[in-house]
Amino acid sequence: MNKILKKILIITGVALSVVVLFAGGYVGYVYFSYSRIGDKKLDIDSKVTKTSLSTSEEYKALSYNIGFGAYSQDFTFFMDEGYDENGEKTCGHYGKAKSKEEVEFNINGAIKAVKDENPDFICLQEVDTNSDRSHHINQDELFTKNFEEYDHTHCVNFNSAFFPVPLYDMHGASKSGMTTYSKVKINQANRVEYTISDSFSKFFDLDRCFSYHVMDVENGKKFYLVNSHMSAYDEGGVIRAKQLKQLNDFLESVKGEYVVICGDYNHDLLTFNPDYSYNKENRPYNATLRNPDWLNDFFNDKGESPLIEGYKVICSDNSPSCRNNDIEWIQDKTFVCTVDGFIISENIEVVEHHTILTKDGNKHLDGFAYSDHEPTEMTFRLK
Repeated sequence: MNKILKKILIITGVALSVVVLFAGGYVGYVYFSYSRIGDKKLDIDSKVTKTSLSTSEEYKALSYNIGFGAYSQDFTFFMDEGYDENGEKTCGHYGKAKSKEEVEFNINGAIKAVKDENPDFICLQEVDTNSDRSHHINQDELFTKNFEEYDHTHCVNFNSAFFPVPLYDMHGASKSGMTTYSKVKINQANRVEYTISDSFSKFFDLDRCFSYHVMDVENGKKFYLVNSHMSAYDEGGVIRAKQLKQLNDFLESVKGEYVVICGDYNHDLLTFNPDYSYNKENRPYNATLRNPDWLNDFFNDKGESPLIEGYKVICSDNSPSCRNNDIEWIQDKTFVCTVDGFIISENIEVVEHHTILTKDGNKHLDGFAYSDHEPTEMTFRLK
C-alpha cells in the first residue's frame, strides 16, 4: 500500500469516527434531555375583579393559532407537504422565521387583530417564549402587555432539544405553548397531557395537551374554558383518535357544567359535518386540490361525531381557518381548510360564529396576514 493511499484511508477513518461519535453524542443528548411535562396545575396571573359569569349576558370567545410568528404569506415550512393541481407532491422550505423583524410584525399584527374583536375569552396556540425558530421573542409576554385587563395562563406544550434540520435553516430548540386570557376570574387552571406518538418523532414534536380553566357562574354551576391543540403529522389519524378519547373522558367528567373548548383540532371540521352539506365530492374552498396527508376528517361519512352525547362542534365556513404551508399563500392555489373552532356543551346557546379574515392595508395583505391560521370567533350565552 503506497503512502498516499494509506494517508487517505487514515483520514477517511478518522472522519467516519468523528461522524459516528457526533451522531451518537447527539442521539444521547436528545434522549437524555427528553421528558414529558405531564399533568400539572397552572399558575394564574390574576388581575380581573369580575368573579362570575351570568346567564343574562352574551360572551365572546376567540381562538387563534398564531404560528409562532413565522407565517408571513410567503413563508413555507419544511415539514409541510401537499399536492399541486396536477397531483404532484409539494413541500415547504424554511425551518424558522425569516427574521426577527418578521416575527415582530406578525405578532403585533395578531395582537391588533385580537384587540379589535375585544373578546371575553382568548385561546392562543403556538405561542413561543424562547425558541430558535422565532428568534427568541417572548410572544406570551408581548401579548400579555396588551391584555392587562385579563386573567392569564400559559401552558407549555413544546420544550424540545435542538433540531438540526433542515441543514440550510435549522429549526433549533423550541419552547412554546398555549396562552389563555379571561375577563372573568379564573379560580383553577390545569394542564392535561394527550397521548403522543412513541416513535422517534416524539423527541421533536409538541408535547400535546389541553388546558382547562374553571370559573364560577352566578347560578352555582361552573364554566370550563378549554384550550386544545391536537396532533398534526399523524398519518391515518391514529394518535388524534386517542386524543379525542381523552378529551371525551374529560367531557364526561364535567357533564352538566358549562363547557367551551377553543382550539386547533388538526381535523377537517366541515366535511361530513351535519350542520353543512359538504362531502368528498362537494368540499368547501379549493375542492380540486387533493387533501394533504396530515388532514383527516373529524366526522365520519355518515355525519357522526366522535364526541360523547351532549357536546357538539361549532365551526364556520365563511372563510377557511388554515392554509397548508407546502407553498406560499396564493388565493385559490394554496390548499385551505377549517381545522379551528369550538366544542360546546348543550347548555351553551350560540348567538353567532365566524372566521375572521385578517388583513393589513399597509402591506396589501388580504387573508392569512399574520399566521397560517385565521382567528375563529363565537358569541354565546349560558342557558
